Amino acid sequence: MAVESEYTIDELARAADTTVRSVRVYHERGLLPSPDVRGRIGYYGSDHLNRLQTISRLLSRGMKLNGIRELLEAWDRGDGLAEVLGVNDQAVSEPTTVAAPGSPRPQRKPPPELPEYVQQALADSGDPHEAYRVANPRCADLTTRLADAGIPARDAFQLIERLRADCNQIADQYATQLFYFLAGQVYEQSGRTPKDRAKLESDLAIARLIATRATSELIDQAFARHSELPPS
Repeated sequence: MAVESEYTIDELARAADTTVRSVRVYHERGLLPSPDVRGRIGYYGSDHLNRLQTISRLLSRGMKLNGIRELLEAWDRGDGLAEVLGVNDQAVSEPTTVAAPGSPRPQRKPPPELPEYVQQALADSGDPHEAYRVANPRCADLTTRLADAGIPARDAFQLIERLRADCNQIADQYATQLFYFLAGQVYEQSGRTPKDRAKLESDLAIARLIATRATSELIDQAFARHSELPPS
């Protein structure tokens, strides 16, 4: 039976190629579990080392400590980061489904009907824009601005739902390829050990961050082209 590795804080910092101060900061910020204290000495295990290595990977690719803490808390709850991030398991478990360049694009689906909770909000006497407030606060801001511009609430909601459908279509078309190339491909070629699984989940977090930033930039550029003033 393998013996569980134990580290003092100095040994843990050296093994993770970080500093004692960083280990303490991660513990204070809730990213690293407490050590097993015996006497006056705290002892860390291999789980602490794996956690530190995951934190280092995420930091090196631009994630902030608060975001990392949220992801790790979800992981500790057993949610699975792929689920929390909205990543379909197909992105890594079925890489053969990656579409080849030049494949026909999926047919555009008709806009969906308004969700039940939106229809209920429209039927109530209160502010219907609260329907988006919790789950989609920026969508709520947009529908409110549309209402201020004189657009009926139902028309504003239908516009947002068409936008949602198009965003879903973009994700459906590109997510599998992007997440496979950025995360699943390496995992597929690994030994699929618990350590490899931990790396996959952090790589998926990074892949979503990068893809979201790139897509937001492209959408911003596309909207900018339509917001240019006509020649005077």
